[in-house]
Amino acid sequence: MNKKRKIELLTPGLFLLYMTTAIAQTPIHDKAVVAQQERMVFKQWDENRFLPGPKRFLGIPTNSNWFLTWALHPDYPDLDRRPLSTSGEQTQRLGLAAAMKISSDYYEQQADTVKNMALREMKRISGALSGSDPLYLLYYKQELDPLDNIETQAFQNSAAEVKEYMLQNGAYDWYLERMKSLEERYGFAKTQDMERGQRMLMYHRILLDLRKLQSNWEYKLALSQKMLAFRKSMEKRQNSKEQLLEQADQEEEILSGILQRRIILR
Repeated sequence: MNKKRKIELLTPGLFLLYMTTAIAQTPIHDKAVVAQQERMVFKQWDENRFLPGPKRFLGIPTNSNWFLTWALHPDYPDLDRRPLSTSGEQTQRLGLAAAMKISSDYYEQQADTVKNMALREMKRISGALSGSDPLYLLYYKQELDPLDNIETQAFQNSAAEVKEYMLQNGAYDWYLERMKSLEERYGFAKTQDMERGQRMLMYHRILLDLRKLQSNWEYKLALSQKMLAFRKSMEKRQNSKEQLLEQADQEEEILSGILQRRIILR
């Protein structure tokens, strides 16, 4: 019973051992294959390493294996077929990739140059960045400030009666209309894309027109102030004349009253 049990236990193991032996492969070390692998991968293209060799006898190849391997391809050993040789396919691909990289770097540099030039040109002519111009910040912004505060600076140093007088006679409407026109030109000069020199010229022309208009407006304010002062003086004189006439009438009435009393006393 024990012997039978042992046979049952050993049978699967023997079967597996048999199958493993049947499936296993015997490693083969072929010198010709190894030489070809070494030749194609990293070693030199040595014509003497093309195995199997011819084994010449009196200059005539006598190795049948050489005939079977190399006789059908007599020109194969004469040409270096390594991919990484001087003229190999992989060397050519690497050289082409390097050339393409150089060309790509050149075009990238050209594109960056064009981009930088375009950005500089955009900064130079862009209306959105006109407010950062040094000349504008140092001079024109301060000089053209009245166009940003037209209503508040129109009667900045004038009396209330002068303002009322200018509003009544329509002078302020005339001033406001021309200031709005300059304000529109000023906004166009700040926001539109144009050459920096052209923008500065527009600022300067607007500044000249603004100074001329402000000079005219100040003249009108001064003239209006003098007009109001003259009117006040005339009113005072008129009032003084009326007072004198009233005083003369009163004196005449008193004198007539005295005369009448004298007549009655007689």
